[in-house]
Amino acid sequence: MRLREIRKSLGLSQKQVCDYIGCSGTVYSRYETGKREPSIGTVLKIAEFYGVSLDYLVGNKEFEERSLSDSESELLSVYRKADKRSREDAYQLLVLHQL
Repeated sequence: MRLREIRKSLGLSQKQVCDYIGCSGTVYSRYETGKREPSIGTVLKIAEFYGVSLDYLVGNKEFEERSLSDSESELLSVYRKADKRSREDAYQLLVLHQL
């Protein structure tokens, strides 16, 4: 799986991923090193968190990562690093500006 590669490319810490998927740092580290396999539910949460398809996450070469512009990638990275309240506020602000 491309766990470490994707996490580092997004500038995220293991703790941020662990907080989102609900596991310990030791467990997630083992996922990244291949010493432990996550459940399908956990793999789905990881793919959702990273914003990639399952195919991309597990290394299927036929599928590419979702194409985001630099500004979209930056926005997503900042959003993921924010606390829950800040994410909710940012989301509401964006939704209001769509109307």
